[in-house]
Amino acid sequence: MVRRVVSRDGTRIAVAEAGDPAAPTVVCVHGYPDDRSVWDGVAARLADRFHVVTYDVRGAGESDRPARRDGYALDRLAEDLAAVLDEVSPNRPAHLVAHDWGSIQSWHAVTGDLLRGRIASFTSISGPSLDHAGHWFRTRLRRPSGWGPALRQLVHSTYIVFFQIPLVPELGWRSGVGRRVLRRLSGSAAGSPAVADAVHGLELYRANIGARLSRPRPRPAEVPVQVLAPLDDPYVTPALQTDVARWAPRLWVRRLPGGHWIPRERPDVIARCTAELVDFAEGAPESRGLRRARAAGMVDSAVGTTGRRARAAAPVDFTPERRARTAETELVDSVERASESVALRRARTVEAGLVGAVEGAPERRGLRRARAVGAGPVDSVEGAPESRGRRRARAVGAGPVDSVEGAPESRRRRRARAVGAGPVDSVEGAPESRRRRQARAARFDGYLVVVTGESRFARAAAAAFARAGAEVRGDGPDVPDVVVDSRGTAREFAARMADRGEGGQLVLHDPAEAARLRREFPGLNVIVAGDGSPERAARRVLRAVARNRHAGV
Repeated sequence: MVRRVVSRDGTRIAVAEAGDPAAPTVVCVHGYPDDRSVWDGVAARLADRFHVVTYDVRGAGESDRPARRDGYALDRLAEDLAAVLDEVSPNRPAHLVAHDWGSIQSWHAVTGDLLRGRIASFTSISGPSLDHAGHWFRTRLRRPSGWGPALRQLVHSTYIVFFQIPLVPELGWRSGVGRRVLRRLSGSAAGSPAVADAVHGLELYRANIGARLSRPRPRPAEVPVQVLAPLDDPYVTPALQTDVARWAPRLWVRRLPGGHWIPRERPDVIARCTAELVDFAEGAPESRGLRRARAAGMVDSAVGTTGRRARAAAPVDFTPERRARTAETELVDSVERASESVALRRARTVEAGLVGAVEGAPERRGLRRARAVGAGPVDSVEGAPESRGRRRARAVGAGPVDSVEGAPESRRRRRARAVGAGPVDSVEGAPESRRRRQARAARFDGYLVVVTGESRFARAAAAAFARAGAEVRGDGPDVPDVVVDSRGTAREFAARMADRGEGGQLVLHDPAEAARLRREFPGLNVIVAGDGSPERAARRVLRAVARNRHAGV
């Protein structure tokens, strides 16, 4: 049954409901040029557990069509959402899931004051905040490393310029050309939008794009935010959608194989991802999929152009206590694994040299060098010439003292300071060093990695992923995120990953089999392990998986 809700300016909004009204409310907001029917598949899957609400935004479907352009401003759209929430969930915060322009207007709503305290969670699909997009473009265009992503998004957004032309887009929709172009770009998943919806919806672009992108405002979101970014979206790149950690401190990011109309293509995937966030916001434990998505959101902020929040979440610790803990850990590990770290071997070698010298054995070169450095200051005090090692050590230490006193800082001190500055500066807010970003990008917290076989490479890969934070298994009923196959079972895992619909990565040794799997499962990344020592091959695989995981950034 459809009922009408009246917005603040008198516009009537058509609203449909399904499921138990006593259950948590999930409100689905559609985009352009759709109506609420784009959510039919998702709503049918969510209605078993939730109170699902869909509505036609103003200018579409059975809702009223404002006569003036300012009737399509984002503030008016937020008032429509407020009116719907007052009607369907007046006493309890609701959960939003939105697509395309529905997501754009929902971002505006959840980052404003009108609905503060009324939204429990927000799942965004293929629609960034216009203010965030304005800041994103400005930040990317400031330095050459960001020009590529910005230019790619501009190419994807050329249709927006066309929509600003008077009368021509309307003629394109009425003549049927617009529908043919839409099908060519997005296939049958785009559906068959009504001409009236497509024509009136053009005012969304004309009333909002220019003002928001040219004068973006800081709009942080206080609610949990999940971004579902289709990797094959011809209109919105994953980079623009996912680089929002600056504005959303509680962020989950999932990159999904699929196109712009993924709510129609894979309603099961969208329903499952939405339900996981709703359950978590209602008090359930965080699912493994959400843990993985949360880790991806933190990494995006580390490898993107912003992301101080993610860096601050893992502050750098160079205190003496941390160094003592590291040394103790290395000693315990050497006892447990019968293998020493480089630092322990070096310390043991120095000690052995000292003991040998005391017992009468010839003094080792390392011990002579250490004694020479230490003898310098004593000899120089007694009147002997200062040793070269002492002069070098004093030159390094003199830099900061001299620079504080007004003398120029030594070159050696500048180099030492530059090496140590990266992590310290990043904590203080300066750009994070490249090495630090790479280390953070290689984390796999929340990921399930299945390693098959007992080869040396399999053991090295399992150890490498475990050190990176992943949960490593030999097999199991759960669908893994990464499979390192040394047993010829990659196809079975590929089928399970493809059925889940959230992508995945396969690592195997046979190039011919890898090519076949790439053709059969285009939504998965297939990596050939390559030759070399098992440890080196495992490190290459880890880096390749990390790169492929963020291919949309």
